[in-house]
Amino acid sequence: MRMKFWMIMSAALLMGTTAATTAQAFSLGSAARKAAPDAKTLFISERSRSLEPFAHVLFCTKQPSECRASGGRDTVTLTSAKFKELKRVNSRVNRQITPQNDYGAIGGDEWSLAPVAGDCEDFAITKRHELIRLGWPARALRLAQARTSWGEGHLVLVVRTSEGDLVLDSLTSRIRNWRETGLNWIMIQAAGNPRVWHSV
Repeated sequence: MRMKFWMIMSAALLMGTTAATTAQAFSLGSAARKAAPDAKTLFISERSRSLEPFAHVLFCTKQPSECRASGGRDTVTLTSAKFKELKRVNSRVNRQITPQNDYGAIGGDEWSLAPVAGDCEDFAITKRHELIRLGWPARALRLAQARTSWGEGHLVLVVRTSEGDLVLDSLTSRIRNWRETGLNWIMIQAAGNPRVWHSV
């Protein structure tokens, strides 16, 4: 009788341990699945077509080569070398241009490549120009309009990579995923045609 009692107790303990281990493995697997980023986190979703910013229309009139439709890849495979190149371009342009509002004679923003002083649009188009010069595909480099957390209109460069949409910003030399910037997104260029913009 005593032997039978201990056999039943051992079997119960063994079953309890197996169940706990299975439950633990299940919960760890679930957590890993939840932690994995999805497309909504990694990439900006375009919605309906939007009006192109008027200052961008004027910029394209003056610099048509910067606004050509293009084919090829719209996503760059992000290696450590490519990420370092992004950081170098972002930091260099942020140092080279002195931040300053630059309203043109027509009373609106005037977008200029590599000026001595300029505002966020000048930073963004200069970074895009530099990366294209270094061999990055134009389709992966898109301008995006947003609002800062304090409500100011802002333009940044969004780079589509295998690790998600990364933002090159004139306000920081840190390169972040678009969801981590604290910006309120308004619209973004289409990949194949810089003259086409979509709401976000």
